[in-house]
Amino acid sequence: MVVKGKLLVGPVLALVGGIIMLFSGYFVFASIASIEETLALAALSWADAGFSLELMYLRVACTFLWGVMGIIGGIIAIIGKKLGSVLALIGGLLGVVGMFVPLGTITIVITVPVTLSASFMLLDPIIIVLGGIIGLILKD
Repeated sequence: MVVKGKLLVGPVLALVGGIIMLFSGYFVFASIASIEETLALAALSWADAGFSLELMYLRVACTFLWGVMGIIGGIIAIIGKKLGSVLALIGGLLGVVGMFVPLGTITIVITVPVTLSASFMLLDPIIIVLGGIIGLILKD
């Protein structure tokens, strides 16, 4: 049974937040090439920049994972299962926490801090969390 009306607000928010987080993960993945190009032009390596390439791929993977958790949670919540809202809430909370977990800094010209997960102005994980909370509240 698919939920209808105001019960769709939470799952739709989780879906939108998950999609935005997937876009954020894509932009982080694309930025790796840009950083490598900048390093190549300056005849530097990742070690010279003071950061590890593997940590950037970890950042991309975490961002994609939490975005997928939001999308899958939203889809399951649209079907009518409470588990979907819980999954979206967990994915959103991991995204919010990941924004404050530092992995290190990249220093080429200026120092740029790198966190565990990427986000679009911290908007997408908050939207996923709101979708999960609203889905749980309106489900009862």
